[in-house]
Amino acid sequence: MGHDTVSFWDKSGGWLHAIWADAAEGRFVKIILTVVLAAFIYFVSKEWLSVLIKKIVGRTKSTWDDILYDQGFFGKLSFLIPPIAAYVSLAFIEWEYKYVLRRLVDIWLVVVIVFIINSLLTAINQIYESYPISRNRPITFFIQLVKVFLYSVTVITVISILVNKSPEHLIVGLSAFAAVLLLIFKDSILGFVAGLQLTANKMLRIGDWIQMDKNNANGTVLEINLYTVKVQNWDMTISTIPTYQLVSESFTNWRGMQESDGRRIMRSINIDIHSVHFLSREEIQKFTTSFFLKDYIGQMLQKLGNTNKDKITVLDEQKLTNIGVFRYYMDAWLSANPEINIEMTHMVRQLQPGPTGMPIQIYCFSANKEWVSYEKIQADIFDHIMAVLPEFGLRVFEYNYPAVPEESN
Repeated sequence: MGHDTVSFWDKSGGWLHAIWADAAEGRFVKIILTVVLAAFIYFVSKEWLSVLIKKIVGRTKSTWDDILYDQGFFGKLSFLIPPIAAYVSLAFIEWEYKYVLRRLVDIWLVVVIVFIINSLLTAINQIYESYPISRNRPITFFIQLVKVFLYSVTVITVISILVNKSPEHLIVGLSAFAAVLLLIFKDSILGFVAGLQLTANKMLRIGDWIQMDKNNANGTVLEINLYTVKVQNWDMTISTIPTYQLVSESFTNWRGMQESDGRRIMRSINIDIHSVHFLSREEIQKFTTSFFLKDYIGQMLQKLGNTNKDKITVLDEQKLTNIGVFRYYMDAWLSANPEINIEMTHMVRQLQPGPTGMPIQIYCFSANKEWVSYEKIQADIFDHIMAVLPEFGLRVFEYNYPAVPEESN
């Protein structure tokens, strides 16, 4: 291969010398005319084609031709005219070094074809993204993989033209560097495999809300390509995550919540244990006037009356507690709240008491899943809880810090 390359450049030098030596015979003039003719045809055809195609595209109702035009696909087709014109002109030139020009024109044609295919692939991806199915099954990483393959083939083809060797010889030679190639294209290979897994398993879609703390990502997926996944965080910053990390490591996808009938509210409030007590007659009388509690209080008084009729001491009796009535009240209040989806699980439960009091947890689902509305609904619930607690004789647990003694003058 090295001998062929040296021979090529030696012949190129001889070609340049021959141009000037044979200028009198008109070869140099023919070459110049070939270049000028190709350039003239290119500029004329580009202007005419551009105007004509723009008019045709503007009259059609479909959008795919507009996308092709915006991506410069039709404009790049005019790039084919100069090398074709050069091929035709070379047929009229008799010269022993004409093969050098033909090789350069071959390379020119290969590069132009690559540009055309590249713009076509970009347009295909953009056309596909205009359909709803693209959100569930993006093809960006497939398009990028085809482009990588296309560029690799182009480099091999150009080198084979320069050294006048079959591409098969270059491919065989490159096989010896397979390990190096694997390192070079490691991210592409990993990204392609990860993209297949993400798509096949429906793990990720454009528009999903994902959270991956390791990469400081918490927001909406904007793009899924061969190498990275772009996420727009809630603070409007953009995080990029290597595609293969979404398969090899864990992340949270909130799509299930977005597609469900509600968004979960699970928050607790700690009650001061010293405020828990049995209900007095006055408190029972007050609660029977509540729309949410009157039936419950009536049923419980009848039940407890039957249970306690044979009890001798107050220690053996069952009585209503303020915290128990509060739990029932909040459950009934949530059931009557139109902003809560009562078709999904909802309850008010008591958690394990600890040094910070007795946690009472609200577990329900907001009917509105939009973030701002969800936070408002959650805040309204706990605003009501903190305001109504004194009506049940309950207090929120708070640390009592020792008072700081005033400094003496």
